Amino acid sequence: MYRRNFLSHFQAGAIVGLGSALAGCSSSDDDGSDRTGPPEDQRFRYVFEDTSGTLGAVAEHSPPPADAADWQVIENTRTEADWEELRLNDVEYAEAYMAGETVQPTDGTPGTPDEIITRTQERYESAETSGAVAFTEALIAAEDDVSGAEFPSNIVTNIAKYAIEELDYDFPAYSLSPILAVNPVPARYDDLKPETIRNTGASPPVAMERVGTFGEMRTTLYLLMFETDDGVQLRYVDRPPFNPWYLRDTLRRPAESVYREPLSTDFYTMHGTQGRPLKQFPEHFVTALDYRKAAKMREQELLKDGELRKALVGSALSVVENGEQDKSKPAGAPLGCNGNRGYQIERLTDEFGTSIDDFVTDPSPELRSRFIEVGRAIYLIFETQFGEDYKGDPVFGYDQPLEVAGTLAAPELYHLPKEC
Repeated sequence: MYRRNFLSHFQAGAIVGLGSALAGCSSSDDDGSDRTGPPEDQRFRYVFEDTSGTLGAVAEHSPPPADAADWQVIENTRTEADWEELRLNDVEYAEAYMAGETVQPTDGTPGTPDEIITRTQERYESAETSGAVAFTEALIAAEDDVSGAEFPSNIVTNIAKYAIEELDYDFPAYSLSPILAVNPVPARYDDLKPETIRNTGASPPVAMERVGTFGEMRTTLYLLMFETDDGVQLRYVDRPPFNPWYLRDTLRRPAESVYREPLSTDFYTMHGTQGRPLKQFPEHFVTALDYRKAAKMREQELLKDGELRKALVGSALSVVENGEQDKSKPAGAPLGCNGNRGYQIERLTDEFGTSIDDFVTDPSPELRSRFIEVGRAIYLIFETQFGEDYKGDPVFGYDQPLEVAGTLAAPELYHLPKEC
């Protein structure tokens, strides 16, 4: 059931009227509706036939007009139960990863997902608190107890929903998914951006003396979402004991986290695990969801172009489907324009990015639904087969450049001209 290759790695315009977008970027689209696949040299807007009613605002904002070409219309037949199954069967990837049987083989890890779940139950039911946060802490600690994996994000987020189901717990609207972030690394690494290298005011074993970043989102955090009587709750989650010297704590509201420290702050001081004061620098911390800060970092050349848009859209996709599946891509299918094994996010508008930023700091049930619905719509675009190429091989949407525009409340998704 390895069906979902385009999520195997995060590889992270002006809005036009629907009528002109459907016509493409040129006047040479007269025969577009007769083609078996999308005209790769044109820009057009995707529209949605939501027969199961699970795309919400995306479908309402982008219904198919009467003259829409077949290749523009994305049909959604998945029910809520179908979408839920995409998260529950993510445990299959965790099983394969721990057994060393993924497409990129590893030596595997000790234990199994079932052993982690059993240990999670033991930890959770002996904890002093209960609820979604306590469960997440128990799950992370249990994974560390059992597997001690070098890359636990491949396990923890893929087990979470399945574990809740198996243990018959009830955490309303619970979701744990990976997001990418910039984090500091020792200055001894090659290829750091020189302008990011700073002195922390400490030295080992208290902390790294000089640190910097690659200008890339290489660190995986977890995004925890759940609901309480006080409404939708969001947390950024760092897996302990991951570099605790620079974190205020490992599970924190986004607005209170190190990742949203304003760039206007030269540095701030924290006390490390041994009580020593440490200088921290705001340009060393940002997640894909902190759009305004990340966009400023990109403008100041502290973050490489392309990192933000692909990681941000990847965050929405991972809430829908997180299992790293590597066997769905047809044999011989080409890589994308940038050599990516996954999807091609070529443009993301500031309007859309800032609407994500607003959601992170002021979440609501409605915006949470919109965030998931956008992920579902993009998922459907990438898994859709758009006819055949000149050799008769299937052409799938993951190889098509995508623009994300509008806002969470009124999203617009466009195919862009393919230039490779």
